[in-house]
Amino acid sequence: MRTRLALLLCLAVQSMACKQEPPAEPELPLPRVRVVPAQKGPAERTLRVAGELSAPPGREVKLTPLVPGRLVLLRVAEGDAVRTGQVLAEVEPGPVSAELQQAEATAREAAAAARAAEAKRARTEVLVQHGVAARQEAEQDQSAEAAAVAAEQRARAAVDVARRNVGRSQLQAPFDGIVTAVFIRQGETVDGTAQPVLQVSAVDPLELRAFVPQEDAARVHAGMRASLSVEGQEETSPGEVIAVSPAIDPRSGNVLVRLRFPNPKGALRLGAFGRAGIVLAEEGTAFPLPASALLPRGDGGLGVAVVQDGKVKSVPVTVWSEEGGRAVVQGPLQDGEEVIVEGGYSLPEGAGVEVVR
Repeated sequence: MRTRLALLLCLAVQSMACKQEPPAEPELPLPRVRVVPAQKGPAERTLRVAGELSAPPGREVKLTPLVPGRLVLLRVAEGDAVRTGQVLAEVEPGPVSAELQQAEATAREAAAAARAAEAKRARTEVLVQHGVAARQEAEQDQSAEAAAVAAEQRARAAVDVARRNVGRSQLQAPFDGIVTAVFIRQGETVDGTAQPVLQVSAVDPLELRAFVPQEDAARVHAGMRASLSVEGQEETSPGEVIAVSPAIDPRSGNVLVRLRFPNPKGALRLGAFGRAGIVLAEEGTAFPLPASALLPRGDGGLGVAVVQDGKVKSVPVTVWSEEGGRAVVQGPLQDGEEVIVEGGYSLPEGAGVEVVR
């Protein structure tokens, strides 16, 4: 009997063990995604152009002394800022200074001779009136006075030339700008013809000269807004289109477009390669987003994934533009809505996610 009871108890325990539920599996962690808020802004259709930054026409000059000699003074170097009228360099003034002194002395002699001739002519006329001198003597004195006055005028003109030559031995800044090149060093000689010493360039504003296809140039006109981006600078610089060339470049078949950008702080550098966006039109509003937010849709279009109540929702969008890792899209997005920019690829509709900002 005891053996039978033990056997029945064992069977009962085994039956209860078989009926126990299996242990629950541990919950998997939710996919982690990074989001940014959608921020509504104007939708702009832009034309992208590129070119090199340069000074406006007539605002970059090479300074050349007009007298030969030795460069005895050089006050600036590359990169120095200069002001209008500032003396930047000077050629040895010895020869031209001596010429000026000689011309001034000659002018004083000529002036004295002219006054003497005038006085003599006046005395002779008095004598002629009293019958003491002949009319011929008066006429001769009048001719002598005219010759003396002419000589004085020539001497004064020579003084002016000599003074200009003295001024030509100095190089002055024609406008506010930057010294961008030094061709002759102090102590070297210049020939006084076409041998430049310095180059001065204006840096505010700067121009971007870009060649665009004819069909694009037909949509551009002066006054259009533009923004400039330069490598190494996070912020863009606002500007505008200054001119569109009426002629086609014979070598490339493209059209020159000139854009101008203020540069009061000197952040833009001459010779830098820049990319600009010319605003052709403004149409409605759109959402600028990182390009990583764009996802392919089953219908062949593009969309973005948003997070609503911890769940993924796909929203179709239309891409206005995409460049430099940024995209401008239009679609049924809400201002401030959380858009997935990392980790949203291949997530099914309605999937739960963990948001990481």
